[in-house]
Amino acid sequence: MTRNKGILKLTLPLAMAIVGLLLMYSLQSSWHERWSKFSDQDNVADEMKAPSPVRLSRVPIKSDSYIVPNIVHFVRFGQPDLSFVDMLCIKAALVNIKPARLYIHCDIPPRGMWWEKLANSTVVEVVHREKPTSIFGKAIHVVQHASDVARLQILMQYGGIYLDNDVYAIKSFDEFRNYTFTVGWPSPEESIGNQILIGTHDAPFLLKYYETYHAFDDRQWYYNAGVLPTNSILRKHTHIAHTVPDSVFGVSVGLIYQIFLKTVDWHKWHALHLLYHHRSYLTKDDPIKEHDAENIKNLQSSFGQMARLIYYGTEDIIRNSST
Repeated sequence: MTRNKGILKLTLPLAMAIVGLLLMYSLQSSWHERWSKFSDQDNVADEMKAPSPVRLSRVPIKSDSYIVPNIVHFVRFGQPDLSFVDMLCIKAALVNIKPARLYIHCDIPPRGMWWEKLANSTVVEVVHREKPTSIFGKAIHVVQHASDVARLQILMQYGGIYLDNDVYAIKSFDEFRNYTFTVGWPSPEESIGNQILIGTHDAPFLLKYYETYHAFDDRQWYYNAGVLPTNSILRKHTHIAHTVPDSVFGVSVGLIYQIFLKTVDWHKWHALHLLYHHRSYLTKDDPIKEHDAENIKNLQSSFGQMARLIYYGTEDIIRNSST
């Protein structure tokens, strides 16, 4: 009898522990189901901890033979109101890349009249994501640097195609989806552009790129995003990623004047970085400070053609009918 009591003392705590674990699993599954549409995903930890159940639920979509999933990612921190150009760039990605999913990763849900043009899409999905505040124990204060970190974390989580909010996609990206990683590198003398990133979640370049943030310096603009990975990775291991020139991904500052104030053959690029929020000094003599659905109708420039094609379905000038 004494022996049986001893066994009971040992087995009762074990049984209670098992019940507790089962209860935790049940609660975790229920929580995961409730947040399937707009989930509060944890940031990827500095030490790259194992994925949470929510991350496991959002594995890359493999619906074709390419190694990179046809998922497009946009990141917005503290920018809930979509502009006309924000909407155009998202629609351009939908029309020309034709993704299986288009995720908008943000800390505040999108809103506004231009968001309403996208909200009913069955492809577009909003994913809640908090702005990173540190990387490898180093504080991040500059929001652009937080976005630089988040885009790498997102690609390590999903794989796919990352685009800046003012990148206008012109052609299909399928030809780049057979490489583990593709990045724009205007010339060997310059740094890579992180406005367009395409890769698998475990691409060697992507993982090394993220590791360079051990040397994160929040005071230096574009050091960690472009200068350091170019110097420490690409110039030493040129075959670790597929790089494309400015004639493929148009990200150079010099293109902006031509796009907004001239007419050039913009169809030859796969995508163009519009640098829209830098137009105040890049295109000072542009009389249009903010584009909308009305002022693009008779805009005689490359951007006028691009905007009309996505919004109205034609590159041609649109004449208002006389009353």
